[in-house]
Amino acid sequence: MTKNSLTSLMNLHKLRVIKIFFLTAFLASILFGCQLPNSKAPSSAGHNAFEQENDRIEAPVIRVIDGDTFVANVDGQKEKVRLILVDTPETVHPTKPEEPYGKEASNFAKNTLSKQTVQLEMDVEKRDKYGRLLAYVYLKDGSSFNKVLLEKGYARLAVFPPNIKYEDEYKQAEEAAKDKSLGIWNKNER
Repeated sequence: MTKNSLTSLMNLHKLRVIKIFFLTAFLASILFGCQLPNSKAPSSAGHNAFEQENDRIEAPVIRVIDGDTFVANVDGQKEKVRLILVDTPETVHPTKPEEPYGKEASNFAKNTLSKQTVQLEMDVEKRDKYGRLLAYVYLKDGSSFNKVLLEKGYARLAVFPPNIKYEDEYKQAEEAAKDKSLGIWNKNER
């Protein structure tokens, strides 16, 4: 083999190695680039920000609908947010009449959440069948609004697996409200 053919063979090999390197780097950037938290591409959850476990997202409340549902600005989008693991008495349901203690729960939510910025924590399922975001909601002082509703007797525990992260803690809050006959558990006000 001559020196020129050996040099050509080595240059051909270097070219192949460089091509493989750039192809690998390109494919890696595609794979990992799709998972960046600031990516604006829609995900199955609706927003990539919700895919990071245990992260809380700040969201200014725009309007309170009732005791367990409100509208917030989430990543620049207007979103309906439904609280996880709680159910307050109905006040605005399209097919159900207003339930006892519904107004009190709704007013408490309006007084607590209106014009506030809250933090949203997601669980396993990010949205319900109506497309609402499902969240544990935290107030400025760090307290769980979901739990506060249960502690004050404004809500019942409503368990819909797989979103059960705080089920045991919330069950204790509900039991304490029952023991004290607070809100919906007050037998004298039913």
